[in-house]
Amino acid sequence: MSPERLGNIGSRPGDEAPGPSGEIRRQGVSAAPGIVVGTVFLKDSVRLVVPNTGIENAEREVENFKRGIEDTRVEIDNIRADMTERMGEDHARIFDAHLMILADVTIIDGTTEVIRRDKLNAAAAYEMAIDHILHSFGEIEDEYLKDRYADIMDVKRRAIRNLLGESDAVISRPTEPVVIVAHDLSPSDTAQLNRSNTLAYATDGGGRTSHTAIMARSQGVPAVVGLDDLFDQAHNGDTIIVDGNTGTVIVKPTPATLEDYELEQKRFHELEEQLLTLTGYPAITLDDKRFVLAANLDMPEEVESALEHGAQGVGLFRTEYYFISNESLPSEEDQYHVYKSVAEKMGGRPVTIRTLDIGGDKIAQYLHSSAELNPFMGWRGIRFCLTRKDIFRTQLRAIYRASAFGKLRIMFPMISQFEEVIQAKQICAEVMEQLRGEQVEFDQTVELGIMIETPSAVAIADHLGKEVDFFSIGTNDLIQYTMAVDRGNAKIAHLYQNLHPAIIRAIKQTVDAARKREIHVSVCGEMCGDPRALLLLIGLQLDEFSAGPNVIPEIKRMIRSVTFDECRSLVKRVMRYRTAGEIEKAIDKFMAAKEPVNGRRVTK
Repeated sequence: MSPERLGNIGSRPGDEAPGPSGEIRRQGVSAAPGIVVGTVFLKDSVRLVVPNTGIENAEREVENFKRGIEDTRVEIDNIRADMTERMGEDHARIFDAHLMILADVTIIDGTTEVIRRDKLNAAAAYEMAIDHILHSFGEIEDEYLKDRYADIMDVKRRAIRNLLGESDAVISRPTEPVVIVAHDLSPSDTAQLNRSNTLAYATDGGGRTSHTAIMARSQGVPAVVGLDDLFDQAHNGDTIIVDGNTGTVIVKPTPATLEDYELEQKRFHELEEQLLTLTGYPAITLDDKRFVLAANLDMPEEVESALEHGAQGVGLFRTEYYFISNESLPSEEDQYHVYKSVAEKMGGRPVTIRTLDIGGDKIAQYLHSSAELNPFMGWRGIRFCLTRKDIFRTQLRAIYRASAFGKLRIMFPMISQFEEVIQAKQICAEVMEQLRGEQVEFDQTVELGIMIETPSAVAIADHLGKEVDFFSIGTNDLIQYTMAVDRGNAKIAHLYQNLHPAIIRAIKQTVDAARKREIHVSVCGEMCGDPRALLLLIGLQLDEFSAGPNVIPEIKRMIRSVTFDECRSLVKRVMRYRTAGEIEKAIDKFMAAKEPVNGRRVTK
């Protein structure tokens, strides 16, 4: 198994790789897996020229403004209805946020004020009002908030077109299978693209939580986002390679590069077909040690992909998207419908819902609070929830209510203090008592667990294990905090080592504590998508691995290709080593010895 194949989804942009003469190579963020060789279709947003002209009758212009906003509302409603019919309610909900932006009182009042005060036309006044909101996004580094910028821009363009009386009919759309290249793709753009003519997406903007990325993953379309300036370098009809596995995009590839990728594409498809044949088989080693494989999800519409790839449950359902994608805090009812949808779609399989893991910097828009200097070590996760118990209680009520429709579990993130677990459990007990008093049906046995992602949580894991039903090791943050490395910092990225002895020991200490307390323990970080690390995780006796849906079949293949005993022996051996390099060499030697006889069990 090649190390490149696993663990690359969600990789970060790096330096441009120098290409042969004529080639244009860009490294971006892997948003959806797969390799495509196709032709470029530039999806450019029509650049509207907004005249900065004065008007004589302000009240008449205010009425024109209101009609334009209403026309836009009807337009968005129609797109939402079409999306619901073609792709389902889950995808269509994105347009609820657009309707909220359109109806935003601050923008509406700001526009009418400018019209009346400055005697300015409605389109120009609206642009001024909404640009004031957009300006605050300019200096934001947070990925979630940056991805919401596209939603506001989408509403802005649509409303201004209507205010100017211009049609969107002039916007070109592909009539044959192509690779869509764009500065960014708004929800409206993707909603109106014909799926049968879309081979892949490559966008300058966007991140793992952008609408383009989510749509691509749910559609099974390869995608790379965060490419900076690809749109300006490409031309319609250019040959393009989109490698969603590594986050690489190549425009005008040389014949040699093209031949290499066509072979890689063929190998990838053959591997995908082979791996998908394992969907119905258990994740069991050659000596009958069984593991649970679950999926990490952001949206209910990703459930179908999880099941197709053999997920036995959802090991991590992130809830942040619903807080960031709205202009106001999501209500209990809104959250309830989301969690209920996941529970029902999973058909009784366990679903672990992580409570709000969001920092003060991300939530500040609701609270009119200033951003923190170091949000990664600040007011985030359980710390935020225990401070804003009103938000926490609302989310817990929604989860408990949804538990009547499936097997839900609740998981608290960013635990660093024993007291945090006690306080969180107390609030859960109060919410349950309240629901009983209201005679609301819910599962009285919902399990409670915690993320182990801070060194302090590892150190007191034996105590924490007395209070919860399960542990989930979040390796991404655990590595970051243990190694004191921001993995987004290119200068020190080489220090972000998932095979550092300190990380292996921290995981072992956590597993040992879980075994002592007889509770379930899983890994839900990217570490289980690294084949080297996976061998150690098998030997460390984890119960469950949770990863992106597309990675699940290959994790299963690796599990079914080794024995539990040999992985345990490998762990014992590497526990003596002092550096990540020594551990890597030992694992590579083990893998090389296995390769010639690396069979795959095919019996159920």
